[in-house]
Amino acid sequence: MENLNKSNEEKLNINLKESALVLIDLQKGVTSVDLKPHSSEEIINNVNKLIEKFKKENGFIAFVKSSFVDDKDALPADTKLRSISKVKGEEFDKFDDRLNIKENDYKIIKRSFSAFFGTDLDFELRRHKIKNVIFAGVSTHVGIDTAARDAYQFNYKVYFLEDAISAPKKKLHDFEIKEILPLFGDVIKTEDIL
Repeated sequence: MENLNKSNEEKLNINLKESALVLIDLQKGVTSVDLKPHSSEEIINNVNKLIEKFKKENGFIAFVKSSFVDDKDALPADTKLRSISKVKGEEFDKFDDRLNIKENDYKIIKRSFSAFFGTDLDFELRRHKIKNVIFAGVSTHVGIDTAARDAYQFNYKVYFLEDAISAPKKKLHDFEIKEILPLFGDVIKTEDIL
C-alpha cells in the first residue's frame, strides 16, 4: 500500500467508516467515450471492487451523474461531450450497466462540473461524519478536478484513485495526476484501498 505522492516507506492508513467513495460520471454517455489511459472497462472493474469493499466496511458511497432537464441547463462542455458520446438520448445519463449499483444506493444528479455545486453532497458527508473523500470516475481534468477543489475547500482529506480515473486524452489525465490533483490530495491506487 504505497501512496504515489509519498515515500515508499510511508503506508496509507484510511478508516473506511470515515470515508466516502465518490464516483463521478460513470454513466453510459460518458463511459462510451474512448478513455485514456484507463478504459471504462478498467475503471468499472476497479470501482466495483471498491464498492464491494466499502459496503463490507460500512463506508459511504456516492454515485454522481450529470443529467439535464433540457439543453438550456447544460454547460457548453456537457453539450460537446454529448456530441462525441456513442450513447444518445434518454440513455445518456443512465448509470453504466456494468456498475454494481443498487436501487437504494445514494445517488446525486449534478448539473455543473462539480459534484458539490448545487447538490446535497457536502450535507450528506457531514451527516455521515465523513473525513476522507476518495474520488474515482471520469473525467480527470473536469469532474474529478472540480469536485476535488470543492472537497479540499470543505476541509475533507482528499484521495484520487489514479487507476480508476480517466479522461478522453491521456495528456489531460497525466497533467492533472502529476501537477494539479496533488495540490488537493493524495494520488493512490485501487490496491491501496483493497
